Amino acid sequence: RSTQSRSSAASDVYKRQVYGTYCSACHQPNGRGLAGQFPPLAGSDWVLTEGPNRMIRIVLDGLQGPISVNGVEYNNVMLPWRDQLSDEDVAAVVTYVRGNKDWGNNAGPATPAQVKAIREATASRGRNWTAAELLAVPVKD
Repeated sequence: RSTQSRSSAASDVYKRQVYGTYCSACHQPNGRGLAGQFPPLAGSDWVLTEGPNRMIRIVLDGLQGPISVNGVEYNNVMLPWRDQLSDEDVAAVVTYVRGNKDWGNNAGPATPAQVKAIREATASRGRNWTAAELLAVPVKD
């Protein structure tokens, strides 16, 4: 039992580290984003969907152009992380954000297998997503 709690704690540290390294500069350590520039992840209608499919795509290939988050418009560019993050890294950070209770988030996790499937299905994409394109993607399989 103690081994399991240690590995769970290590997993939480790993998830926070991936977020801290790749996401917090824009979305902030508290997940609230920067007003007028970068949208919040805490309580975000894009984060708290039934499944992680859109969020995985955003992390892999970035996002560009106008997007409405919780009724507020943002128009910026999010970098793609496809080449920097492994399937495990993407699943960890998506799970961290979607389930971050300190931010009021309570959505389910993403798995490396889900990330791998989406990474393979979108391998030839080569450009950032737009909100309109993402809204055409089912939130879960």
